[in-house]
Amino acid sequence: MEGDTLKLKPDCIPCILDVRRRELELLELEEHEALKVMMELTKLLSSIADPNINVTKLASTIYRRLKELTFEDPYFYIREKALDKCAEIENFCYSLLEGLEGYKRFSMAVKLSLIGNSFDYGVSGFEPPSLESITDLIAGIEIEKDDTPQLYEALKASYVVYLLDNIEELPFDMALLNEIKRLNCRVTAIAKSGYFQNDTTIHDAKQAGLHKIVDKLIESGTDGSSVFLDEISNEARRELMISNVIIAKGMAHYEYLSETPLRNKTFFLLRAKCKVVAQELGVSPRSYVVLKGSKINSESKCN
Repeated sequence: MEGDTLKLKPDCIPCILDVRRRELELLELEEHEALKVMMELTKLLSSIADPNINVTKLASTIYRRLKELTFEDPYFYIREKALDKCAEIENFCYSLLEGLEGYKRFSMAVKLSLIGNSFDYGVSGFEPPSLESITDLIAGIEIEKDDTPQLYEALKASYVVYLLDNIEELPFDMALLNEIKRLNCRVTAIAKSGYFQNDTTIHDAKQAGLHKIVDKLIESGTDGSSVFLDEISNEARRELMISNVIIAKGMAHYEYLSETPLRNKTFFLLRAKCKVVAQELGVSPRSYVVLKGSKINSESKCN
């Protein structure tokens, strides 16, 4: 089912390794231990990197090796802090939606979800904003490529699959998912089965209460950065196939799904936090994007 993949670029290699280096800092390893791990990861990357490899599959492989070598989750405390603040931020999002109706309310929820995607520790050279800056971010948000109107129309009475991303953006996603349910949609949310960076796991999603909002909350069956069709569970694959609309949060899902046939019913919601993805999308680095996947071949690629 897969088509061509988002090709590996020179910038991707130091980015992947630098993020792994930052994760070792989070684990507070001794210098000699961190060096040993970095050497092992560099050796592995060099042995499997190929011009045609999917970049987010490569990142997943390297992160899995880091987990094998360290036996720890580098984002444990970030994850715990995010879950502690989840209800507070979710309620704050709902307060911003009060008094709005129809498309205005929906588009505000989309903007909140996009701002949530800024909280990403998995991109070298990108520093996530503080939670305290949410109000300022909302006031200044501009969506450089904006298919929100098309998403709004596509969602009405649809069967939707929502692919979760970072744990810090979960409360923002919960606010958007609540609005999607108001459009008479049946919604399945898919979280990861295991840790990939700071992404939302099925345990995180349940702890945050997401199952109370959506019709079905399932796990992907993998700890990969995206829903790799050769790895995910039969249940997750079936949900993707029978859905009318897929909403994919974050760059990893774009990097994988954008060049599979599933893109034709997918809307990508993300902040283009790295130069490579921004160039692929034809937008400025760090800009916000709501992109209808069926447009990708005709207007978004810059190859």
